[in-house]
Amino acid sequence: MMRRRSRRYQLCMMIVLAGVLLCACGVDDTAQKKKEEGFSAKQGIAVTPQGDCQVEVGGFDSASGEITGDFMADVKVTISETTEDVADGFKKVSAQFAIDASNCTGDGILFWCSAFDRYTGTSFEFDSAVNEQLDGEHTAQDGFVTIQNGDESYDVSVEFMSENEGYTVYKTIVVTCPVEYEGAMFQLGKDSLEQMTKNSVIDYAARLYTIDELPYYGDEYLYFTMTDD
Repeated sequence: MMRRRSRRYQLCMMIVLAGVLLCACGVDDTAQKKKEEGFSAKQGIAVTPQGDCQVEVGGFDSASGEITGDFMADVKVTISETTEDVADGFKKVSAQFAIDASNCTGDGILFWCSAFDRYTGTSFEFDSAVNEQLDGEHTAQDGFVTIQNGDESYDVSVEFMSENEGYTVYKTIVVTCPVEYEGAMFQLGKDSLEQMTKNSVIDYAARLYTIDELPYYGDEYLYFTMTDD
């Protein structure tokens, strides 16, 4: 009797676990479908795994302001997320880029580092004046902007922080977004005086832009996500 009771218990546990797995698979399938149908997938943007990688950046001389030539920089990429010290229902996704500038031929480096919505391609480079939907139906909280993806909308904010330690430049991007949002994609690559000139005339207070509307886009940039997919 004891053996039969034990086997029934194990069977019940298997059924419960199967139910959990089915639910989880349903959620994963929906998330995967959103990724496959989103901007980054349609544009053929490849995700680079976190860890060690290399990227081409520019060098410049601060005294003359002249470009000293491009070089390959070793980079260590780390992305994490937390719900600590964030409003209920939100999380912070932080991407840190540790860029080794020891190969630079000047005394400074030029690089572009930013974040965008992988589903719509909407850049998180926005002016604080742009914080509501064009249809006026939703106003985001201060410092946030609302990204619209079909029937879904989500409030997102972004912060940029930098510090130097010897020849290493640490650049951190922090995206604050809803806990269920998995669309943050980070971008790293070269900047130039020509690109800076083009970027300076873009009116970020007028509207939101997709990354392919900005001068920083293409195969020479690396793209990263929290989940490496």
